[in-house]
Amino acid sequence: MNGIFRYVLMSVSLFAVLLMAGMSFEAQANTDREWQFRVFLDDREIGYHKVRLTPEEGGRRVNVEANFKVKVLFITAYRYEHQTEEFWKGSCLANINSRTDDNGKDLFIQSKPGANEFVVETHDGPQALEGCIRSFAYWDPELLKASRLLNTQTGEYQAVEVVELGESPIEIDGELVEALQYRILIEDRSIDLWYTPEMDWLALQSVTDGGYRIRYLPAREVL
Repeated sequence: MNGIFRYVLMSVSLFAVLLMAGMSFEAQANTDREWQFRVFLDDREIGYHKVRLTPEEGGRRVNVEANFKVKVLFITAYRYEHQTEEFWKGSCLANINSRTDDNGKDLFIQSKPGANEFVVETHDGPQALEGCIRSFAYWDPELLKASRLLNTQTGEYQAVEVVELGESPIEIDGELVEALQYRILIEDRSIDLWYTPEMDWLALQSVTDGGYRIRYLPAREVL
């Protein structure tokens, strides 16, 4: 199961509640934002994913928190906890500090200053990346223009292909909401994303190794 979590649970990021759908992304960049999503495995709610964006001098600070538990017969069969603090300059990642407990496996990412490169340290050692680094931060629609994205759980810098699928209304809380759909292709996997016409992130869906459907739907409040 956790193979797909490596891709969809990334700093993401990412996830917009329907609070500021009428604002342009440029306007949002200078405003405190908070995204809260309920996470489902098929029709079973298993946890939450929260993102908080705070404008600061020279950029934006982004804090991510995710917590999942999958129970079978009242026994926790899988658990996931993830926390990330990032600093963004425009649509480029400038700094990251990430910690993950992936069902008992501890992972970390920590960036280090480099002369003309972005250096990330993980359990596998340092990796130097060049250019404007973007991650799976779905709150920033600029990621749809990227050909590579940083996995902020594992530190992998992965080749992606983004396909625009056009208008595709999605049901949220029993109502059909107007949306645009995109698909991110990663190796043998895909992640479907829905945005409002103003390009606010609305929802996510993918499929696990075992054929289960994982979904992110906006929530007014996450406990």
